[in-house]
Amino acid sequence: MSTIKIIKVNATRSTNDKVKMLIKSKKIISGDIVSAKYQYGGRGQLTNRWYSSYGKNLLCSLYFEFPKISPDLGFSINYAVCLSVLKTIRKFVPDQTIIKWPNDILSGDKKISGILIENTIRSNKINSSIIGTGININQIIFRNSINATSLKNLSNKDFYVNDVLDELINNYKFYLSKINNIEELSKEYHNNLYGLNGCNFMLKGKKVKGKVIKVLNNGQIKVDIESEGIASYRSGEIKIII
Repeated sequence: MSTIKIIKVNATRSTNDKVKMLIKSKKIISGDIVSAKYQYGGRGQLTNRWYSSYGKNLLCSLYFEFPKISPDLGFSINYAVCLSVLKTIRKFVPDQTIIKWPNDILSGDKKISGILIENTIRSNKINSSIIGTGININQIIFRNSINATSLKNLSNKDFYVNDVLDELINNYKFYLSKINNIEELSKEYHNNLYGLNGCNFMLKGKKVKGKVIKVLNNGQIKVDIESEGIASYRSGEIKIII
């Protein structure tokens, strides 16, 4: 990631989808980033949607090819990306910012960023990733989500979106260079993880109390639920609720 090309677009269905189109047309290489002012079909984890006002926030996707990584250790990518986004947000709003498994960043118990990572697997190894990141910057009203916030809401200041993107790129360079040191990434990730001291979950359609024990290197979360005991779950089987 010594040199990075930023491909800017006004609007796209989603920046991840735009990267896929550019891969097919061979107009993007590893380390390039697509940045959009607006996306009309933004996606989050599973079937969640990502809504954003035009030009107010950072909407971008990084295309990155890896030395072959086992899918069982694929969550090291998530560790690196979450830490990159966390450090970026803390540059501008340092207080009360934390990671919520599997791929959200919270500030003051409200969502300020979402991450969507799509991996390509070849010969049973992760060959490349499309790393989509949305960071709420200057948007102050979130009609589709009452549990969202932004840098401006937290600081009462306006920010240049490009300044946030530049900081994110620097942090991507730092943390993705450590992708093979999963234990180091995991340790820092857990030092900044929401729910270790207790939180609420949605499990089997019911709201339950418990605490996060740890996130496993395969991406599953190990939790201690008051009514269920200790168990590990995949994303989609359990949800942390604020």
